[in-house]
Amino acid sequence: MSGARLVKVQSGLARQLARPGGRTLADAERMADAALQTHRSDAFAELGRLITELEAACTTRAAQDRERVYALGASLVDLAGFFDTGPFYEAAYSLCDLTDRSRDGALWSWEAVQVHVQALRLLHLAGLGEAGPDAAALLAGLRRLVASIID
Repeated sequence: MSGARLVKVQSGLARQLARPGGRTLADAERMADAALQTHRSDAFAELGRLITELEAACTTRAAQDRERVYALGASLVDLAGFFDTGPFYEAAYSLCDLTDRSRDGALWSWEAVQVHVQALRLLHLAGLGEAGPDAAALLAGLRRLVASIID
């Protein structure tokens, strides 16, 4: 097969990428972030609604609410993860960690769940990502609480 030539095939995508023009990655990222921020107030309201549902579960403390608390916490984490919510995201994640590790056993503590929900309400009222210097102490307290129950 001497003399056989290899033919290089160029895909349509490769041709488009080779053309000059278009957006830089930084421009595309800025545009995507700006589009996401248009939903921030709706997301903030939804986070508040989810906290209200958690507060209701802490009031009724029904057995079936254990799964509901985890699902609501996971929804908080999912939604907060799209925005710079700082300590709020970490507190929601801590609630999920606590409930995931304790919901099937004797370690469940409605008091610990309620402390998390109260912390989430405080952080929500402070504004997403605007909790201030006290947020670090609040998060440290939540970590100690989870450790005292789970470890």
